[in-house]
Amino acid sequence: MRLEVDWDVCVGHGQCYLRAPQLFEPNPDDDWGKPDVLVPDVDPADEAQVAAARKSLQLCPEFAITLDGVSGR
Repeated sequence: MRLEVDWDVCVGHGQCYLRAPQLFEPNPDDDWGKPDVLVPDVDPADEAQVAAARKSLQLCPEFAITLDGVSGR
């Protein structure tokens, strides 16, 4: 399962790395708080990882996160 962040949509609220630090971290080179994806290929057999990825879709206020091309909208 592919986990991605659209940096053109993201405004750096940081909800992803605050709520799912196992999947995201703040990008050290970005002054706006945009994230890096630590686990771009989520293991579908890892229930905790999948749950955290799906939750991150719902928590992103800008719907900038997608999992297999689907956002939290």
